[in-house]
Amino acid sequence: MLRKNASRCGRFFVGIMLMVAQMAVAQVKTADLRIRDPFVFPDPADSTYYLYANENPRIAVYKSRDLENWEKAGIAFEPPAGFWGTKDFWAPDVYKYRGKFYMLATFSAPGRKRGTSILVGDHPAGPFAPLKNGPATPDSNMCLDGIIYTGKDGKPWLVWCWEWLEVGDGRIMAQRLSRDLNSAVGKPIELARAGDAPWTGPVGGEGKRGIVTDGPFFHRMQNGEMIMIWSSFTKAGKYAIGVARSESGELKGPWKHDPEPLNTDDGGHAMLFRDFSGQLRISFHAPNGAPHTRVRIHKVTEENGKLKIIQ
Repeated sequence: MLRKNASRCGRFFVGIMLMVAQMAVAQVKTADLRIRDPFVFPDPADSTYYLYANENPRIAVYKSRDLENWEKAGIAFEPPAGFWGTKDFWAPDVYKYRGKFYMLATFSAPGRKRGTSILVGDHPAGPFAPLKNGPATPDSNMCLDGIIYTGKDGKPWLVWCWEWLEVGDGRIMAQRLSRDLNSAVGKPIELARAGDAPWTGPVGGEGKRGIVTDGPFFHRMQNGEMIMIWSSFTKAGKYAIGVARSESGELKGPWKHDPEPLNTDDGGHAMLFRDFSGQLRISFHAPNGAPHTRVRIHKVTEENGKLKIIQ
């Protein structure tokens, strides 16, 4: 009996040690996350932060309580059979709208232009399913980095980048959406062009040269001013986060670009959020080149109408 109890205790101890080891392996620090275009969704319902990762051909989700220690929470989107997008799985962002959670991600496929699809789910960790089997952005254009924006009137807009590979000078576009997000209303409007920002410079790729627009995101400053952060490359060839300001205070602009970007660390594709203490934070990846890129989550202050990243 003593030997049997000792054996049981031994197995129990080994089991506990294995479980602790597995938990230790599952935990990863923010600075060790090799994720591009990191979008953080704070969910007050369970006091948890969710972060989404491209694992082409699917999208994973991580969760954290403190923005420092993360664990993989599963797969947020697994494409169903026949889904139009077979490549990319870029820049997954999540928004809460009318009681549901919507993920926007960029896909492409042979014979199909790159575009952003809208996916829907009941929880920020998913699972998400396509709202429709096709991009929400125009089929005729090469589009990426779509986001949802709702103004003071509560009406939804789809905002995306018209890719520089197609138009040379990358553009940020906006399209009114139906209330159920399932169809476009009216025609797209142009908000801004990359070349209008004083700090941007051209890059080369796929036998072309042009100026990039990436990752638009909107924020209402404490002074009431509406800004848009977005990313491109500097004249020195570094990836960076720019700021544009709406002179009307609304989505339609006109938009005026700040003369200098927010950062100098070759990082970009940023978004802003408030943590559960109310502190404004920014999430982006830096440096831009693989395999060195990492997730960066920093505090942000607003000083005299300008954002300042606290390293």
